[in-house]
Amino acid sequence: MSTSEQEIRTDADSEPNFSIFAKVMMSFAFIGLLLVFTLMKLPQAKITSLIQSVVQSSLDPYGIYISDHGRELSIWKGFQYRLIQPTLELPDMTHIELEEIVVSPKFSALLSGKAGAAVSITQVIEKSPAKTELAKINLDGMIRGDLIDANVSIDSLDIGKFGILTFAAGLKGAGTLNGNIHIEGHLADLPSLTGNVNLKLSKVRIEEGKVFFLTIPEILISEGTVDAQIANGKVLIKQFQIGKPADDITLAVTGDLALNKNINSTSLNLRSVIGFSDKVKQKMSMLEAIMSEGKQADGRFVYKLTGTLQSRMAIPDPQK
Repeated sequence: MSTSEQEIRTDADSEPNFSIFAKVMMSFAFIGLLLVFTLMKLPQAKITSLIQSVVQSSLDPYGIYISDHGRELSIWKGFQYRLIQPTLELPDMTHIELEEIVVSPKFSALLSGKAGAAVSITQVIEKSPAKTELAKINLDGMIRGDLIDANVSIDSLDIGKFGILTFAAGLKGAGTLNGNIHIEGHLADLPSLTGNVNLKLSKVRIEEGKVFFLTIPEILISEGTVDAQIANGKVLIKQFQIGKPADDITLAVTGDLALNKNINSTSLNLRSVIGFSDKVKQKMSMLEAIMSEGKQADGRFVYKLTGTLQSRMAIPDPQK
């Protein structure tokens, strides 16, 4: 087999996680219904207990346990349910400490026969006598059956403190994430979905650690941009750029994903260009050897990503 035809198959046994935000949003929307139908019949302690069981059951499939320092149910602030200083415990025993989670049902959605909720999550980034800096995630959406219309806004989220690095790759570090996500359509029919993803990364620092069998050094990335559009059964990558030339890693991705009703069968049509700093190359010489077939004249590595999400293939595609 020639080097241009060599195919590197990635792990096909791991099933991609379905959107955790969508599933959690369904549970929080149900909380709105719970408040309407039980508020006048049950004491507050029982209502908060019922709501808490719904929240926990939405996290159970991911092996996440939630605890808190107090719960409040406010009737006069628009039926708000508030968790005070909740802590999420991930399967690897990592603890994510939050300032509060506030859930409010959307009564306008109920009037149209849908379940809806607004969820606000805040986390302390830095605290001093002079000021307290907070990261915020706001989820706002409506659901009827498998039909969803959801918006997520992210403001100054620390991807290290919020556990995104740990959840995605088992790594520790820091970095700031801002942006917006909008998804609309039928979850049971992924090609029907429309929406967009606009995210900005800045000041990313990944601590030395291990990914699979590779030991990675400390990695610094100054910025990143993800801009994707979901329409006509595809996720079109308008811009996916991580890092600048002076950073430890640069990654540019172009192409699209063709959605399928079965998410594992979603087709990949992507091209990635990856660059490493001299520091990373020295520390990860084995990685450079593994990827050598995709190396081009400027020292970067180019691969086409094809196949499906469940059975992915990386094909060297250097333009020497």
